[in-house]
Amino acid sequence: MIRLLICSILLLFIARLGFAQGNLTGRIYENKTRVPVEGVSIQNLKSHFSTSSDKNGAFTIRAHIGDLVTFSAAFYQTDTLYVKDLNEIEIFLVPKQNQLTGIEVVTPETKTGSLTAPPTLAPFGGHTLVYQTDASGNYVGGVTMRLFDSHSAEKKRKSDAQKAKDEQTNAQIAQVFSVQNLQNYLPIRGQELDNFIILYMPDITLFTSSDFNLTIYINTCYKSFLQIPADKRQSKQFLQLNKPD
Repeated sequence: MIRLLICSILLLFIARLGFAQGNLTGRIYENKTRVPVEGVSIQNLKSHFSTSSDKNGAFTIRAHIGDLVTFSAAFYQTDTLYVKDLNEIEIFLVPKQNQLTGIEVVTPETKTGSLTAPPTLAPFGGHTLVYQTDASGNYVGGVTMRLFDSHSAEKKRKSDAQKAKDEQTNAQIAQVFSVQNLQNYLPIRGQELDNFIILYMPDITLFTSSDFNLTIYINTCYKSFLQIPADKRQSKQFLQLNKPD
């Protein structure tokens, strides 16, 4: 009878132990935007198991009821979870208050000096009449008609506008991915930070795409950067290294 009671107690204890341990699963999102956050570092403070979230923000980590699990990323406030049960959960990370420096791009002004232009005559039939000159620019008498190609001028105007826009975007990228800006958010300095910028500075197409999220992009790139051996990350010959897959 006593043996049966002991066996029953042991079976009950094993059942409760099995219920209290297993895998904690869930997804991690950015607060408010609900954008999945990739590369979040997840650690069980009791067992020291660790993992990271995938591109969909999903994760799985070994945990017991009563454990403390932390969620941390470069540009988000660290969150700590007390495991009350092992049901699937959703974690919402809040961006740090010292977010990336805001960028204000001012349209550059184009100024010209004082120019002396040759005399022109009144428009004729939508075109302009100018005095004729030789190859050296000396007036030779008579007039000629300067034809105006409206299509060509429109193409040039659009091309100039696009170039100006691209210059503004490149200036914005350069300011965001400058050493002065990134050193406030990444725990790397010197040559290592220079190498990070060389490797991950986005081009205009990526930076201006509708689904580009700067915070998530830099956080994901930093996680990838840490996969490169430290001696190579800090090397002055970094330009000779191959980019990681």
